[in-house]
Amino acid sequence: MKIDQNISNIINQIAIDAGREIIKIYNKPFTAKMKQDRSPVTKADLVANDLICKKLYELDPKIEIISEEGEKKLSKKTNIFWLVDPLDGTKEFIKKNGEFTVNIALVKNGRPIYGVIYLPTKKEIFYTLNNSSYSSKINAKNQYLQKKKIKIKAIKKLEDRILLLSRSHSRNIELSKKHFRTNKAKFSGSSIKFCLIANGIGNIYPRLGPTMEWDTAAGHAILNAAGGSVKTLERKVLRYGKRGFKNPSFIARS
Repeated sequence: MKIDQNISNIINQIAIDAGREIIKIYNKPFTAKMKQDRSPVTKADLVANDLICKKLYELDPKIEIISEEGEKKLSKKTNIFWLVDPLDGTKEFIKKNGEFTVNIALVKNGRPIYGVIYLPTKKEIFYTLNNSSYSSKINAKNQYLQKKKIKIKAIKKLEDRILLLSRSHSRNIELSKKHFRTNKAKFSGSSIKFCLIANGIGNIYPRLGPTMEWDTAAGHAILNAAGGSVKTLERKVLRYGKRGFKNPSFIARS
């Protein structure tokens, strides 16, 4: 599949539509359940998943879909597939702090070649197109407002780098600051941290501990196209389509 402007608009709209369904549930009382892996799931996760998977299938039924709330097995013959996290940051969704996203990525030959991240509470979208990354606000008429190309911000002095840490998983913050030689840190939930680096607001996001591929693929694509990188602690580029779809520890940086 070639991602041109028209296809990009379709995929982005799928993320926006899923975000609208999520907000409908977010604004009312809801409950959460625990899955077998002890992670939470809500009705919003499932509704968004159904919408995204249905529309991606309609877009191209030949491309397989791997989603956190759906199918998790690829055929041996495929080299291209979707990675979907219909509601990334369910813990933040439950806390009602607004820091959750809709993530859709297209992976080819182990590399994320397209990514879109939509922030439903801010009505802001980040996406890739033609090897560049963009951000925009979305209004009620689906018009893109303040659309701009985004790039990483290079920092010459180590102490001026802004460290991005997970709001739900940060441990030993002072040790992290000392290791990366900076006193500046921001906290954020979900895949927003990739967007902050891509947009020049942060510089380095270390994730020490397991994540799943659907957590990172869209953000990885956006950060790559903005000039950044996502690598393992062994300095290898993070790859996708691994057995079990589990990521090792990694560092995303500008």
